[in-house]
Amino acid sequence: MKRVSIADLEPLLARPARPARFSMAGKELAAVCVPLHEAEGDLQVWLIKRPDRMRHHSREIAFPGGKRDHADADLWATALREACEELGLDHSALRRLGALRPVPTATSRFAIQPYVVEVAGGTVPRPEAREVAALIRTPLAGFFEGAVPYRAVDFKTWVSPIFVFPEGALYGASAHVLQELLEVYAEASGRELPGPVLTTEIPWA
Repeated sequence: MKRVSIADLEPLLARPARPARFSMAGKELAAVCVPLHEAEGDLQVWLIKRPDRMRHHSREIAFPGGKRDHADADLWATALREACEELGLDHSALRRLGALRPVPTATSRFAIQPYVVEVAGGTVPRPEAREVAALIRTPLAGFFEGAVPYRAVDFKTWVSPIFVFPEGALYGASAHVLQELLEVYAEASGRELPGPVLTTEIPWA
């Protein structure tokens, strides 16, 4: 497979964000960063696992982010602030590449606006233990090679993706965000993402 770099993805991510695939009616926007990092010849995506004792979303796999603070100028400011706080990074370590589709959550009043960012080379994250139990760094190419199990639940009107890591499963709105990123990667690489294995097991039930 062609080796894909951030430089290959950047023009695709810089395109105007496409409309949401799902209804956003009644949803309040929160924001997340989707961090990409080039290391040891691989283009990695970073995710986090939430700690056990959080009041909301405990033990879930997600992207760093959260709801907008009154001091945030816009949703990008929210995503940047939250990612830097949760990953222990300086703002200068993250460079905005573009936005993906907003995705509503099924279990809260929020929808998430994702921003894809480049993590500068040589950056050493220091995750905030109160918000991050584990930092997951996985090569994007691995999704195309079967390294990350890819499942989905078919609800007839839509298909909900699930990606399974040793630390747990990524599902719901965050999985839809990752799925769109992989579609962009597929466009850049000229490869097609293998289809998911359908399952009736619902991890959020």
